[in-house]
Amino acid sequence: MKRKSLIFLASIVLCLSACTKNGQDGKIAFRLEGGDVLEVETKGSVTDYASLPSSGDFNLLVKNSFGTQVYSGKLSGWDPSTALAPGNYSASVSYGDASEEGPSKPCFEGSKDFAVRSGETSSVTIPVTLGNCVVRIVCTDQFRNYYPERTMRITTPESPSGFVYDGQAVFVAYQWSISGTLKSQAGIEYALPERSWRGTPATCYTVKYDVSNIGGVSISISFSDSVETVTLEEIELNQ
Repeated sequence: MKRKSLIFLASIVLCLSACTKNGQDGKIAFRLEGGDVLEVETKGSVTDYASLPSSGDFNLLVKNSFGTQVYSGKLSGWDPSTALAPGNYSASVSYGDASEEGPSKPCFEGSKDFAVRSGETSSVTIPVTLGNCVVRIVCTDQFRNYYPERTMRITTPESPSGFVYDGQAVFVAYQWSISGTLKSQAGIEYALPERSWRGTPATCYTVKYDVSNIGGVSISISFSDSVETVTLEEIELNQ
């Protein structure tokens, strides 16, 4: 009887030991993985249009399976030694704000679901993509020669005052318009007719301007696979 009791107690100890091990907290280290930004004609990285932020500058939000916030702050502030109860979690990262538009205003975002395993230390890679789109203006040599002075402005619903285009790509949320003025070799000023387009995140869009007929006031505007010919309106300087 005494021996059976000892065996029974030993079994309880082993069971408690196993349960304790299975219930141990886990630890997670986060890292970011960036993708490319797609361009209409070619493919390039975001660094072609703006400098990239460091990983530590991203905002990190971690929640458990119940939606309870576990951590909110800079990624640089996350301690990989933080103990997390075993279970399912979600992590989201962000940098910048899509409503803050302009040159060198990229917005990045990403998310990842992951599991914390008992007693294990794991690494979670969060894929990050561009949250806004990029707009650039290209003028052909012939266009620049015919209109040596140009002022082109990009406006959006979020930025109605717009940005004067100076050759640097502009980051916008989803919709933009281009307007402006042109001055020909003869000193005649023309109004550049406003045109509007819509885009999707993580894409760079090129709007191309060319002269349709030498000596005239018609130009062509190319966007993606479409080409539109428009007539310029002369600006009355005596008004």
